[in-house]
Amino acid sequence: MIKVGNHEVPEDWPVKGEAGRSFRKNLKTGFFSAYMAGEVIVDVGYRGGHDDAVPILPHAVGVDRDFPGYDGTKLPFADGSVDTVFSSHMLEHVANYPTTIRDWHRVLRSGGFIVCLVPHQFLYEKKQNLPSSWNTDHKRFYTPATLLFEFEISLEPNTYRVRHLRDNDEDYTYDIGPDAHPGGAYEIELVVQKIEKPQWNLCGRTDITAIRDELARMATERDQLALESARWFDAAILAPAERILQSRRSRFRRGIRKFTRRFRAASSLPIAGGRGNGASKDQADRARDAHQWERAARFYLDAIADDSADPAIWAELGRALEGAGKNLESQFAYRMAAEFDGSSDASARDFWTAG
Repeated sequence: MIKVGNHEVPEDWPVKGEAGRSFRKNLKTGFFSAYMAGEVIVDVGYRGGHDDAVPILPHAVGVDRDFPGYDGTKLPFADGSVDTVFSSHMLEHVANYPTTIRDWHRVLRSGGFIVCLVPHQFLYEKKQNLPSSWNTDHKRFYTPATLLFEFEISLEPNTYRVRHLRDNDEDYTYDIGPDAHPGGAYEIELVVQKIEKPQWNLCGRTDITAIRDELARMATERDQLALESARWFDAAILAPAERILQSRRSRFRRGIRKFTRRFRAASSLPIAGGRGNGASKDQADRARDAHQWERAARFYLDAIADDSADPAIWAELGRALEGAGKNLESQFAYRMAAEFDGSSDASARDFWTAG
């Protein structure tokens, strides 16, 4: 047990997700004692997809979508009533980040802290542009500079101070390239402390708040447009695929390869040409097992480009599309699986006749 403020915290406290990677280190080195020793600690978005998740500390209040009075943006706490707002790998999922950051700041008492952790673009994403290869709900990529920029344009000057900013790459697997999920820690740590605003204002323009609001709006709009333009997966796969597959003779394989390469280029992912069916399918299977449905579909389509008549791969493509919420496209893939299989199985016939 290690004391944090007035509370004893067990070293084996079962924190899930990314926050769990550095939990013991932060507990032992005094990070929690420095910034999370108050009585009222709020862990925003603490579940992170884990049904059995616990808040970052035993005495912390875990807030997620089902928390009474929480609408996903405004915390149901009074102004100045919280000692620390802790957020681990949550801000990258928020479209309107200025409103969220301001609300975190609102609930803090003077002297309280925001502890914000986000995935590092160069360590986690390992790519230049959206969408994320590992979580397609990520709205933005972060470096220390861009994370700090979001806080600067969201909060009024001289109402906060930056107390901590660093890359956390503890035990990071630098030998793993962009095609595989990273190991170890891959995040940015930012700690901002709320302070009492002085009586004086900055010299110069008095409409700085309006300027910050406009910058925040433009940044949000830019991020949304970038995400939409890069989200090739939202384009209709069904219609172009059916046109390509109308002729199943000599042009069949060429059409599938052309189709696959076209949307692979749009997705900014490497083309599988030359790697062979096995490599693509292995990558697709790993993504499927991790429930990374869109990524799995991309690699299954690479595998189909190499073996367009394999019913098992078409069936897996259907499963991945279904998992990604693309039901029409999944039905098409299932029908192709049934056709190539030539099975009289009832489910195969259902997929073939659906729609």
